[in-house]
Amino acid sequence: MKEPEISPNFTTEDIHIIREYDAEKRRVIGEEAYWAEVREDALYMQKKIKEARERRFAQESVNVGKAI
Repeated sequence: MKEPEISPNFTTEDIHIIREYDAEKRRVIGEEAYWAEVREDALYMQKKIKEARERRFAQESVNVGKAI
């Protein structure tokens, strides 16, 4: 399956394209595999968000230390 092409301006049409792509992908790979992939992506993003927060907290701690 070819990944959908999303416009740089992200329009309402892009939302429909993504929705259609996801529906087709779910049909092709099956419900269980589709949701396993969604869970995997969600866990990956949670990890990245946690890392970003930790970096921001560390940077803020350094900045507070410099201000004192």
